[in-house]
Amino acid sequence: MSVNNPYTAFQIRIEKMLIHGSIGDKALFLANDHGLEHRADFTIPESSNPHYVMSIAEKAGIPLVLHKGTYIRYAHLHPDLPMVLKLNGKTELFYNNRPPRGGLDCSVEEAVAICPSLVGVGYSLYTGGQDEAEQMTELAEIVRNARKFQVPVILWSYVRQHDPRKKEEEGKMENVRYAARVAFEMGVDMVKLYYPENKEGLRKVKEYTPGIYCLIAGGAKMDTVETAYQTAYDIVQDLEGMAIGRNIFQDPKPINKALGYKAIFEGKSVQEALDIYNQEKIEVL
Repeated sequence: MSVNNPYTAFQIRIEKMLIHGSIGDKALFLANDHGLEHRADFTIPESSNPHYVMSIAEKAGIPLVLHKGTYIRYAHLHPDLPMVLKLNGKTELFYNNRPPRGGLDCSVEEAVAICPSLVGVGYSLYTGGQDEAEQMTELAEIVRNARKFQVPVILWSYVRQHDPRKKEEEGKMENVRYAARVAFEMGVDMVKLYYPENKEGLRKVKEYTPGIYCLIAGGAKMDTVETAYQTAYDIVQDLEGMAIGRNIFQDPKPINKALGYKAIFEGKSVQEALDIYNQEKIEVL
């Protein structure tokens, strides 16, 4: 075997996360951390069932982001689904009682040990939060361990404070850009960010993060499918993709919705994505 053999574990895992198309390599993730991060808010009751959400990701052919507890109970039903295990998380309860910080519920070593289909690990960093220094130290150790096991690291990077939380400031372009650059400086491989106001913000973010994959959060459920797809189209002209939860698994046609997003990431038009969505519903279970 040549020492220059490109098929390292790291590269194989990265490859399983990518969509190859006419506009370059893009990434789309289905995020399923809402039972922890978003007050278990499931507008469509079926989406509270991990088997339902994992089936969406599997049939759409996209990686799934989830926490260890969900994985260990349902992975046997989806053994080949590419997984990103989130290593930390927090609730939304009594936000002003404490600084923004997620507690660790898994390590890199444990993720590798329990998840044979692991393609990456995730971590949330709240830049500007009162526990920023401790979180950066924690993240640095995660990156070191991930390198040992050749596992890509995806950083959820958000500027955030508490007491009071200034939510309207978190999506400002200069704050999103700063959060992106912090991720770049910390040595991660992908970064998930808030939408930075407008198309110009998307371009500015990329200028600050050469060489790493920048993803935008899917956010709350959009008013229309066309609006959602147009936003995705704008994003992937400048950045590398999205991590989407509610905009897929709470849709009446979640697999169709995901396949429409994939089409856009492959370089197709919003209308072509809508044509996919408007086809007969693909059943989840």
